[in-house]
Amino acid sequence: MTSSTSTIRFGRLAASAFTRDIQASSAFYRDVLGFSKTFENGQPVGFMILEKDGAELHLSLVKDHKPSTTNIAHLMVDKVDALHDHLVAAGVRIIKSLADKDYGLRAFVFADPDGNRIDVGQPLEAEAPRFKTRNMAGAAFFDCRLSSATFEDVDLSKASFNNVNLSGVTIDDAKIDGLTIFGMDIQALIRAELARRREG
Repeated sequence: MTSSTSTIRFGRLAASAFTRDIQASSAFYRDVLGFSKTFENGQPVGFMILEKDGAELHLSLVKDHKPSTTNIAHLMVDKVDALHDHLVAAGVRIIKSLADKDYGLRAFVFADPDGNRIDVGQPLEAEAPRFKTRNMAGAAFFDCRLSSATFEDVDLSKASFNNVNLSGVTIDDAKIDGLTIFGMDIQALIRAELARRREG
């Protein structure tokens, strides 16, 4: 039997954390991380939903809960260093120290009072490539991203750029004889533009 989910819109997907003391756990997420309780259920309370910005966490009371040695959730933030420092100052246990990861995130892992591990990350900003004093004559760039790259004092004679994201690229003091971008002769375009400006 085959099924297709291409026409089904998925809604929220929230992480769940088990806790031995739901009120203490709720206080930790509220006071240390700034979450707000948006729902609770049971008498006594055995389930809660906590939210902050786009993050949602479900707390479930499990009196004999034993924490996993793996992460229960992954949280993306926009200031990972600031959150890490805040948690350290609050005495929260850091499981994996803050570091730049080879998968493109700056990340760390902390544990809540019940030992539930949460991986926190922020995308690393890729440094714009800078090409300086290099012979790139005849080089072919294809199907890549060079946004905000700088080509300074570079020989780009007969080089070509095809299907390349060149937004914000700077070419300064470079040789461009025969340089083509998307098949267009750049030197010919520059000459035509300069002639147009002289006539205007």
